[in-house]
Amino acid sequence: MSEHILTQAQLSQMPADFVEPLKQSLAAFPVATNQPAGMQTLHVNLQPTYPTVLQDVVYATKDDFALHLNIIEPANANGDRCFPLIMWVQGSGFQKQRLGIHLAHMIELARAGYVVAMVEYRYAPKWAFPVQVRDLNSATRFMLQHADQYHVDPHHYGAWGESSGAHTVVLASVTTNEQFFSDEPIDQSPLKYQACIDFYGPTDISRMNKVPSTQDHVTAHSFEGQFLGGKAVYDHPELVQQANPIHYLSDNAPVPPFLIMHGDKDRIVPFEQSCLLYSALQKHQLPASFYRIAGSDHATDAFFTPATWQIVKQFLQATL
Repeated sequence: MSEHILTQAQLSQMPADFVEPLKQSLAAFPVATNQPAGMQTLHVNLQPTYPTVLQDVVYATKDDFALHLNIIEPANANGDRCFPLIMWVQGSGFQKQRLGIHLAHMIELARAGYVVAMVEYRYAPKWAFPVQVRDLNSATRFMLQHADQYHVDPHHYGAWGESSGAHTVVLASVTTNEQFFSDEPIDQSPLKYQACIDFYGPTDISRMNKVPSTQDHVTAHSFEGQFLGGKAVYDHPELVQQANPIHYLSDNAPVPPFLIMHGDKDRIVPFEQSCLLYSALQKHQLPASFYRIAGSDHATDAFFTPATWQIVKQFLQATL
């Protein structure tokens, strides 16, 4: 509540038993002495325990479209304290995102001591590749530029995404030296993600219908075709490979450590997609861990069990 100071004229009109608002700290403020019969007293931890969620923070306006973040700060984010930053990108088939679908999961991450920024990006079919990656990078720069405001440690940040959002964070993580993937000059605002978490994301979309799947991934009207600008995947191999993170890997490439998880019964994004990325990282001797979730379909709760959370938190502790 906002503080309201009463003037002397206002005070003079108050009844005799009126208590003027006190200008006191919590420590100095008096304890209430009322003792109604039957009342019980609880002595509990009075320190903040739940993260704070800041919704609909505009980080950029592009093509006359305001782009938002949901920012989650740890409960003890105050004063000069700062925390590692995780940029989270929601899966959506590259379409318009339901930005809060994993809010509960990301609150859990904030409780572990991370600031989380849930990123909205321009979406297909209205906007095509590579706007998703450019928007993630813009959002990351916004968080780093406002590090003090949101209690972020600007020297420790990583990216985590699921499904199409995983494709976005992986591609951003391996192309920080490519101006094509940034709307801002990379020489003036360089980025270096220090951790990348890929949950069941696509890699080489030209292969998605070459193994079992329940979706069309290759026509101009498929999610992937719309992502490419309404183009049939097989008709545009060069564009497809431009959107393939493996295309940017090489020995000693400046990429962060990777944590990959994928279900081996994924009906939407074939399990092979993560195998391709992991094998390419291994080929170039780049740091990566890969976990198969036995029997899991696409985007199930199996990816947010205590066992998987422990792996995620250990990975982030080691990298950030």
